[in-house]
Amino acid sequence: MLSVNRAHSALSVALAGFVAVIGCDDSRPAEPDPAAAKQAQEDAELEARLEKRKQDRLAAVEAEKREAEEIAEEIQKIAVIPEGTKLPKKAADACAQVVEAQRGFMGQFHPDIEEGALTTQLGMLGKQCNDMNNVEVAMCQKFALEATTERLKSKINEYLPVCLEKYGS
Repeated sequence: MLSVNRAHSALSVALAGFVAVIGCDDSRPAEPDPAAAKQAQEDAELEARLEKRKQDRLAAVEAEKREAEEIAEEIQKIAVIPEGTKLPKKAADACAQVVEAQRGFMGQFHPDIEEGALTTQLGMLGKQCNDMNNVEVAMCQKFALEATTERLKSKINEYLPVCLEKYGS
């Protein structure tokens, strides 16, 4: 009988422990830690801001690339000798026209340049053109300078290489 009482006591202790464990489990999820939730939200917001900045940078780079391509296309369009143009026989005559086109360009887009500085710049342009001694390249430059728009005014240094590519020998 003693052994039955011991078995009964052992069983009672085990059941009591089991009931205590079951009694502690209220089956509700633990409340999230407010600090952890706040940190997770801040992390998500930071990630979203960083992604937006990345997308903005990529969009700006793409827009800049498109702008450069459009300007290059415009330069290709204006750096031409119109069909039917009567070309001068001498490079010096073509270069005189380039110098006058540059004078017109400067007057239109840079009217604040002093005449002394302009005279020096135009003299150097005339010398460079005469040294090149290519009527077609000079005339290409002339027409490109005359067709320059506000958008292209800062790109005139790109005209000569385009004209050389198209008309250089």
